[in-house]
Amino acid sequence: MQKKITLITCCLLLIISLGVVGCSSKSSSSSNDLVMFRGDPKHTGLLDTSGPTELHGVKWKFPTEGRIRSSPAFYNDAVYFGSEDQYFYAVNAETGTLNWKFATKGVIISSPAIMNGILYFLSGDGTFYALKAQSGELLWSFVTTGTNEARDPYDYWQSSPVVDQKIVYFGGGDGIFYALDAVKGDVKWKQNLHFQNAENFKDYPVTLHSSPVIDKGIVYIGLSGIIYEMQTEPGNVIALDALTGKQIWASNLMQAVDSSPTVDDQAIYFGMRNRAFQALDIKTGKPLWTNGSISYSLSSPAIHDGTIFSGSSDQHQLFALNASSGETKWSFPTSGAVHSSPVTDGTTVYCASGNSYADDRGFIYAIDAETGSEKWKLETGGNIFSSPTLHDGVLYVGNDDFNLYAIY
Repeated sequence: MQKKITLITCCLLLIISLGVVGCSSKSSSSSNDLVMFRGDPKHTGLLDTSGPTELHGVKWKFPTEGRIRSSPAFYNDAVYFGSEDQYFYAVNAETGTLNWKFATKGVIISSPAIMNGILYFLSGDGTFYALKAQSGELLWSFVTTGTNEARDPYDYWQSSPVVDQKIVYFGGGDGIFYALDAVKGDVKWKQNLHFQNAENFKDYPVTLHSSPVIDKGIVYIGLSGIIYEMQTEPGNVIALDALTGKQIWASNLMQAVDSSPTVDDQAIYFGMRNRAFQALDIKTGKPLWTNGSISYSLSSPAIHDGTIFSGSSDQHQLFALNASSGETKWSFPTSGAVHSSPVTDGTTVYCASGNSYADDRGFIYAIDAETGSEKWKLETGGNIFSSPTLHDGVLYVGNDDFNLYAIY
């Protein structure tokens, strides 16, 4: 009888223990979580959390000494981002107070990725850094080769890292694409990428400001460039084997692709610098459809439930497109160019805009994902080129007025 009671008691304790662990894992993020620009390795822009459905105001602002065009990442109750003041910051998400900051020798406009407690980002000093997310302690750094200069005043970003299967991927200067061991920083492979299907352009430099996407063992990235003497801006999208770097396919030559693509099971979707928005067959790289309504798209798309959300610099609009056909479902007018990339929690799309010719006016919008109707908007003190992230009813975004905003 005593043995039976002991066994029952142990079972009850085990059930209670499992229940407590389950509640804990739901209420706070684990150190094994993976966060990055656009939310996940497929860059869907779909976040498994909620944003503010009603606008209450600014919860806090965190000041830096430079414009914040790096997009923040939320991880373990902190917000991580870089600034043009050459520092990388970790800020308490609840209070807006500094946890730590890390000095580099270049402006930071790349956005971070975090996996297993390790933070990764690229600085304008040409160095790729891996830090302990909790403390900011340097684990390793990797010095890239080549230059990664902006082509013109509208070239705002550098490639942001994506982490998958213990490898971290990013685009560097002179068209060199890197795959590094995420723990040690050793080079797994690197590829010097060139424009494809274009003999006239093959010797011209490639810019890799698009951030890579990974799905089912394949890495996809956009190529862009500018050839002044020909007055053209060529581009491609290229698919590479994630383990070896071997090229699987390359799209036909198109306009420059600075937008970071997103993927689903059928297609890869992206905007072009001077032309349109396009979908390519994910297996072959052949065109599926083109929507010419979205011109000059530096904003990276989000996708959810068969709908793509993408911004336009020229039209000052956010578009919702049918992922199968490319047809426009709705468009939402903004008060300035949309360079920031939208995110969604499934019911609401959050995006930001800025005035390219002034430094004192930016807007953040919450838009109904189904209808395209405005839920709320907030004007800020400067342009917004940083892309928002969400967590538990709060939106975080960087601003050209040198502040990171927490909006609820």
